[in-house]
Amino acid sequence: MDYIIVILLIVIFFIGFVFIDKIYSIAKPVESTIPVFYPTYPNNISNDVLIYGDSDFCIDISNILEQNRLHSEILYDINNLDKSCSYNLLIAVSKSDLDNLTICAIGTKMMGIKKVLSLCNQQYNKKIYEENSIPYLCNSSISASDIALTLLKIS
Repeated sequence: MDYIIVILLIVIFFIGFVFIDKIYSIAKPVESTIPVFYPTYPNNISNDVLIYGDSDFCIDISNILEQNRLHSEILYDINNLDKSCSYNLLIAVSKSDLDNLTICAIGTKMMGIKKVLSLCNQQYNKKIYEENSIPYLCNSSISASDIALTLLKIS
């Protein structure tokens, strides 16, 4: 019975996701066609990578990326996401596949992040990642260095 409820919740989430995506594509704001230029400051270090998760795993990934001269920002709460910031890469390593899928969708559709990588926690969610064209790593023994190495290959 619990499996049916979980499956129904996932189905309802993705139906809502598709519906919101269709509404957004129909009702694009007029301002989006006007080019916006933001000033650049020479001393400002841009964040190349956004890391989303809720563990020390994110700190390990960030340290490895810093060693490879990629600046990163760690986001622990999806509600604190600043959509005006720009990033080149996104890593979602939360323990929740739903959160990982959500942050990847927001990053690619609303923030324009071209390259994403997510951690798939449950084997049965692999198809959802594939249907949404989200690159993922799925293994219970994945280390921070494995994720960083895969990300460096993508970039």
